[in-house]
Amino acid sequence: MRIRYRKPHSQRPKILALDVMEFIRRFLQHVLPTGFMKIRYYGFMNPNCAVPLERIRALIELSYGFALDLPLPELEPRRQSTCPSCGGLLKLRSLLPPLKILRRSG
Repeated sequence: MRIRYRKPHSQRPKILALDVMEFIRRFLQHVLPTGFMKIRYYGFMNPNCAVPLERIRALIELSYGFALDLPLPELEPRRQSTCPSCGGLLKLRSLLPPLKILRRSG
């Protein structure tokens, strides 16, 4: 499969040869998982906003007449893992990442 594209700020077209599975993989990187929503940041949530968050917080306090108290997250104590057969304490030694298996039909 061949794709024609242009780099930003360039008028010269380029051609890229890709395998079909590689094209699908690159395309699906732009698809959100089920249940996720794309968020666009506007106003003070924009990363390029020049107004510091402390100033915005002060303006809210000034206009509404109350102080903003940010709640602290409540952390639950972590349960000790026990062996299902003997009941002894288990220690976490390492984590294994999930395997990524790609099937290619051809």
